[in-house]
Amino acid sequence: MRISGPDAVPVALGRLRPQSALGDRRPIVARLVDESERELDRVLVTLYQAPASYTGEDVVEISCHGSPILARKLLELCLSEGARLAEPGEFTQRAFLNGKVDLAQAEAVRDLIESRTGFQARKAAEQLGGRLSRALQPIRDRLVRVISHMETSLEFVEDDVEPDAREALLLELSAVDEDLAALEESHRFGRPLQEGVTVAIVGKPNAGKSSLFNALLKSDRAIVTEIPGTTRDSLSETAEIGGIPFLLVDTAGIRQASETVERLGVERSRQAMQEADIALFVLDGSRPLDEEDDAIWREIKDRPAVLAVNKSDLPQRCSLPRAWIQRAAAAEVSALKGTRLDFLREALREAAAPGSGVETEGVIITSVRHCRCLQKARAALGQGRQAYAAGLSEEFPLYDLRKALDAVGEITGETTVEEMLGEIFSNFCIGK
Repeated sequence: MRISGPDAVPVALGRLRPQSALGDRRPIVARLVDESERELDRVLVTLYQAPASYTGEDVVEISCHGSPILARKLLELCLSEGARLAEPGEFTQRAFLNGKVDLAQAEAVRDLIESRTGFQARKAAEQLGGRLSRALQPIRDRLVRVISHMETSLEFVEDDVEPDAREALLLELSAVDEDLAALEESHRFGRPLQEGVTVAIVGKPNAGKSSLFNALLKSDRAIVTEIPGTTRDSLSETAEIGGIPFLLVDTAGIRQASETVERLGVERSRQAMQEADIALFVLDGSRPLDEEDDAIWREIKDRPAVLAVNKSDLPQRCSLPRAWIQRAAAAEVSALKGTRLDFLREALREAAAPGSGVETEGVIITSVRHCRCLQKARAALGQGRQAYAAGLSEEFPLYDLRKALDAVGEITGETTVEEMLGEIFSNFCIGK
């Protein structure tokens, strides 16, 4: 249990009987007692004195044994001593307000907690360490230099700005826009990285959908038999592909079904196909295409799709039409032998973030809010560049360039509004 604030120590010691003096960053053993001074537990107590704590305030952390009853009793005792329950994200919000972290780092705490893949966790940890903030700093510095130069020119309006100096400032603004554009472009990969991607595995019965589902998961999650129509309902599991969390949905084979249960399964397959971000169309490579395959293709051809020609370990009789290959990436695989599955995984990753061209070791914008700030900054920057290139007085481009600077500052919290902070921290879990 964590207590933060100027009264953290007296609140904690109200029901604790330490065996030695409480010192900064030195865990000590204490008896936890109730209102009648009866011992409830032996706990560890650690004091983090301001400002060298997570929140920048005095923080006391109490570690009790893992019984839910004890934890609840400890909470009740602390509340009775004058503490109150923290709001969602309040500890991290206090850390931000006290200058311990910037806003981008604060948001990374939530991202780290909610990570579903190792790559997500690594990127969140990098942002928590200030990597995004450090990438933004030189951009802000260049923009501040240009603004300062223009403001100086405005003060000394009788001295005309030389054409060469004006051209140099325009080049500097172009370089700033390129840096902002590169960060914005990274969101093409960052969005699916953060939000995840749903993939509906579709196809007619006995094409090997469930076998491919198991192969991608590297687990026998779905029942596989040689009997067509084994899968009657949708089955979903999460798999990490290229750092992106993919929710794979194994669906019932799509065909004209007369039996009631199978017909309901086919309807759910079509629903899953419509709701998914990507359709993974599994074809039986050992059989020629037929009308059922063509009907499925017509349902997915206008959506992001990947074609998996399965059973490549058997003699091949499936020939894909040129229009299909032009519209969707295709991979010949064998779910049974596990061949070319890496190629299929890469096709899925590309379908999730088409043409991202992102170097995954660089800074990646995963937040929609950050991306919108960058877009707002680039829009204002473009207007400022246009006004300055047109020869207008510096006061006109300066108005837009200051707006661009504020938009960049919103990412790290150097420019904030109270409503924005409330929205950000309300999405945290309690106790963080």
